[in-house]
Amino acid sequence: MKDYHVEEKTITANSIVVSLPEPIPNEGCEKYNLATTIYNISMSYLTCLDNDLNKSKEFNVQTYKRHYEFQNLTPFTKYTIKLALSNFYVDKLSMGLQFGADVKLTTTGKLNAPEDVTVQVLMPTLAVVYWMPPKKLNCIAVKYEVYWMQLPNSMQAIIPFCFINPIDKPKRTFDGKFFTIIRLPLPKQKYKIYVSVYPTVHRNFFNASLPKTVYMSESNNLTLSGVSTNGMYISWIPSANLTIHTGLHYILEYKNDAMQKWQKVNNIEKNNDKVTYYIENLLPRTAYKFRLILRYPEHMEDYIWPPDGKEF
Repeated sequence: MKDYHVEEKTITANSIVVSLPEPIPNEGCEKYNLATTIYNISMSYLTCLDNDLNKSKEFNVQTYKRHYEFQNLTPFTKYTIKLALSNFYVDKLSMGLQFGADVKLTTTGKLNAPEDVTVQVLMPTLAVVYWMPPKKLNCIAVKYEVYWMQLPNSMQAIIPFCFINPIDKPKRTFDGKFFTIIRLPLPKQKYKIYVSVYPTVHRNFFNASLPKTVYMSESNNLTLSGVSTNGMYISWIPSANLTIHTGLHYILEYKNDAMQKWQKVNNIEKNNDKVTYYIENLLPRTAYKFRLILRYPEHMEDYIWPPDGKEF
């Protein structure tokens, strides 16, 4: 039994063209007119299921020509192609097809880009990025990277792209989206963020989503609204829809250079949107630092503002 197989002719991102062999007559059949050859081609590839299992998909075609083009394929995907020759008599006698050796061919091109990218601000320097994986991934092992660029204001030069380490196995939400948390360097800045994907074995074949622009807002500054010999009034206006705390009030802490630990302020008054703290029993002619302990609704970690304290 002769081993017939296809030969690669051309490959693109979405198609494979193969050439098909001319049949070799069996010994003693050369002087007879042979029946028209039918080329039976089987193509298969792997597709991934949600439970991390792989499923093989296969389809079969027939042709009388010496070449065949597979169309509408997925970029950067490995396909297995097998060939069996038959004719009218093989079909008439219901003889089984004898397929030759597997030929594995991989389409070129890039992966489809991640889709539906969204960015949710958790804290002034913390955000979560969501995205949907590329369509028709076909079990290719991939890595993701989340890139960000700080957009310049009138006083800044353009800041180069930065990226976090490759994300081998991003976490997934109940609706199938991937997500990761990124930490950005500065609040009160605009950032352009996008998600890149590439095969683990071919870093240069990356593709990126459309960018998203997000503004990382910051809490309002603390204000010294009153002072006495041994006391201070510190006021603050909470940002809308950003800050809450596990208790009923925002926490203000204070200390001077001689104090080892921050002290909590308990005397608090709210008037509409403004919060005023009264700190008593302070040392005269002494500078104190103040900081807020805030809890943002979307993230269960405390945020300290200002990070180094505000001195009055």
